[in-house]
Amino acid sequence: MKNLLFSLLASIVLFGNYVMAQDETIDASKPTNFYSQADIQFEVGASNQIGLRNSFIIAPSDKHLILGEIPILMNTETNATGIGDVRLRYFYLPYKNYDKLLGAFGPSVDVYSPTGNVDQGLGNGRWVVAPGLTLGVMAFEKVQFFPIISYQYMSEKAGQINENGENVALHGMTFQVITPIVLSPKTYVQVTPIVQLPDFRYSTTNLACEVLVAYALKEKLQLSGFYKADQTYGQTFRVGTTIFF
Repeated sequence: MKNLLFSLLASIVLFGNYVMAQDETIDASKPTNFYSQADIQFEVGASNQIGLRNSFIIAPSDKHLILGEIPILMNTETNATGIGDVRLRYFYLPYKNYDKLLGAFGPSVDVYSPTGNVDQGLGNGRWVVAPGLTLGVMAFEKVQFFPIISYQYMSEKAGQINENGENVALHGMTFQVITPIVLSPKTYVQVTPIVQLPDFRYSTTNLACEVLVAYALKEKLQLSGFYKADQTYGQTFRVGTTIFF
């Protein structure tokens, strides 16, 4: 685990030295601006998990984005270390015009694979497939709103049953609004309230809120801090860096 973490951090430093000399205007505050990038975050999360959340994005054009996420986690209760649930996302943006009130529009799909060991507290144990739709509302010059509505399918949880003696797939939905606030040319905040309905069969909802603060140390090197408060899953903290290329 230590050797792996050292290798990842060394790669970040070496690649960061390369991209810091490059010049390009980057506005990462809007989720509908697509950039190829590597994002490495140290995370302290709920369920006794700590580790690195590693995201890699390829943006072949301003209309297409492909994200892969590989978390490397340790559970402090079980003392287990390994890969968590791997994520893959595709986002297609057929329309973007920030001069209009409706500044962007596009569908996406998120897939989580249950690669993390459930018994060791490293994963959720379910396949998750969440197709969604994103809108961009250009309300003000420095404050915009990006509502996202998603259907969410969660497969049966391997080897486990719920409180009703069942092991069933879940069909629900999530509504969130990413709200970027530009504080300066180098600093922005994203506030994202989230409402989740885990299963249409029940009226129980889950509330959460995310706050991301990002600072551009260089044009292609960004530092960030992240906090999430979740009614069901508790609190998550992250600090890390994003390298654009």
